[in-house]
Amino acid sequence: MTHSRTLLAALVIAMLLGAACASPVRRKDWSSYDGPGASYLQREEIVFPHFDDPIEPANRVLAFADLQLTRFVFAPLASFYRLLVPQAVRVHLAKAGDNILFPTRFVNNLLQGKLNATSEEMARFALNTTVGLLGLFDPATQLGLHPHPEDFGQTLATWGWRRSLYLYLPILGPSSLRDGLGQIPDVYTDPTTYYPPAALGRRFIAISDQVDDALRLVEINYDAYELARTVNTLNREVDASNFSWQSDDSSATQSLEAIFLTPKDFAFPSDGSTESIPIEWTGEALPYTLWLQPKPAPLVYLLPGLGGHRLGDATLALAELLFVDGNSVVTISNPTNWEFIKFASSVDLPGYAPIDSLDVHRVLSAIDARLASLRPDAFTSKRLAGISLGAFLTLFIAANERERVADGLLRFDIYVALDPAVTFEHALEQLDRFYNAPLVFPVEERDAKIDEIFAKVLYLSHGELEPGVALPFTRLEAEFLIGLSFRMDLQFLLLQTQESHDLGVLQTPRSRLRRAPAFCEASEYSYMEYMYAFALPYLATKDLGISFDEAGGRTIFSRCDLRAIEAGLASNDRVRVFANENDFLLRPEDLEWLKSVLGERARFFPAGGHLGNLHRKSIQAAIQSVVDDADDGQP
Repeated sequence: MTHSRTLLAALVIAMLLGAACASPVRRKDWSSYDGPGASYLQREEIVFPHFDDPIEPANRVLAFADLQLTRFVFAPLASFYRLLVPQAVRVHLAKAGDNILFPTRFVNNLLQGKLNATSEEMARFALNTTVGLLGLFDPATQLGLHPHPEDFGQTLATWGWRRSLYLYLPILGPSSLRDGLGQIPDVYTDPTTYYPPAALGRRFIAISDQVDDALRLVEINYDAYELARTVNTLNREVDASNFSWQSDDSSATQSLEAIFLTPKDFAFPSDGSTESIPIEWTGEALPYTLWLQPKPAPLVYLLPGLGGHRLGDATLALAELLFVDGNSVVTISNPTNWEFIKFASSVDLPGYAPIDSLDVHRVLSAIDARLASLRPDAFTSKRLAGISLGAFLTLFIAANERERVADGLLRFDIYVALDPAVTFEHALEQLDRFYNAPLVFPVEERDAKIDEIFAKVLYLSHGELEPGVALPFTRLEAEFLIGLSFRMDLQFLLLQTQESHDLGVLQTPRSRLRRAPAFCEASEYSYMEYMYAFALPYLATKDLGISFDEAGGRTIFSRCDLRAIEAGLASNDRVRVFANENDFLLRPEDLEWLKSVLGERARFFPAGGHLGNLHRKSIQAAIQSVVDDADDGQP
């Protein structure tokens, strides 16, 4: 049992290191502030989920070493394995490996007193081992016998050991002192332990189809370690069985269906070629990803939404849709994403649409010039499509096309905006309001209510979600999850911008190996607080006619409104907009304005919330049709 002894030694070292105290979180005191945005900076906020990490430097070193092992050893082996073994076969082998772990699940369900789950696991094992041919198939799930994945770490939690020191264990990944100790008895209930080649094979098969996605998550996130720690700790701290199964139909719950907007082809992300373009005004090189058709074809530039990365799921799904339809596709990150901020932004803090849209236009023009020189006959037309905030910026580019093209920037044959906001201020206020939705609960009940929301997410993560099945969330729960997702993006934005231009607002020291306290402080700022505490003071120092007062804030938001570019949008007949009438980013007057300005160039759907219907075939067919119209000269 060499594995268990090595694990125990690592845990003992971790306990000794854990005696070190965590760095304290420092905060700017806004209690007596009476400047612009004071009402936002002093209001009550939900406390962002945060877990201490006193041995963070050691954990980060281990995580980095693990990443190199994954990138240079596991990834090539997994790629070779996938090349040799068809996906259908890999799926069945993984099911068989999971079936072998029945003793671990059985023992821990029993130790936790979950007798129904214990009997269901016994029935699953008997059925899948016999009828399912040693677990290669899973007839049990088809008959309604669902798995109950439990381990000894969860058993210890059931017995009362809740919070625990966070650990990153080599090869095993994110864990904790409790869960690490729990893996020792789990080793003995795993039958493959007694034949090491089988144990290695089972583990390799289980992760072979996840390696590429794991590396992509590292690439697209500002700090993948922080994300992994937060998600893993939430998953292990929350009781996945403790929630009430309620749901309702609302704009927010419909918006959650955006989780189904993912690539259909497992290999599509890796089929793209990631290149980089030198950025003259930053001296850096910005990555972009190209999917090239084998024959001359239209080229679609695709811009993701708020905080969106060029390789995010929604961006990849739409890139795949357009590529399958016969287009070459280029994706870049949104100006509010850490990658664009670091390599291509002409300003240190994004959020001012006139500048952000110009930066995007200049970047795309540079990429287009490079592609034209390398592949002069590859593209028959140029199109621009944007999602959410990317759609908002797409419309700014379209409205300012005449003067920018005159200055030498790229002219697009069509502009397609998918679910844009009209008023940037309202969009940010909605995201902040959604995040704070649980404030309606009494203080003494609030944490339990939030844990219940996380419990639902955890439970659903163990199964395979299918489009068309109602998600078990109420309107309030869906609003909180949407707000939480965007609040995490804001953390990354804040820390990246302060690396390039520290305004002195964030007080907590941070380094490459110690960031948890800084993330904790950054999480306390809302989007409206970002605009007033960071963006406004910064923009007021530029020659933009923006003053550092409430009037300056109004100037920013009035310019970051589609109404400010109404004339340009009305006169550009190559603009196309898709929007949902119940999108929470749009007020009734915004819908009426879009209809009056764009007329038949805007198409409205009765439901879908924000981005929640883009996975549906009918909507995707409509998008393809509009993009294809550029070939017919219709725009």
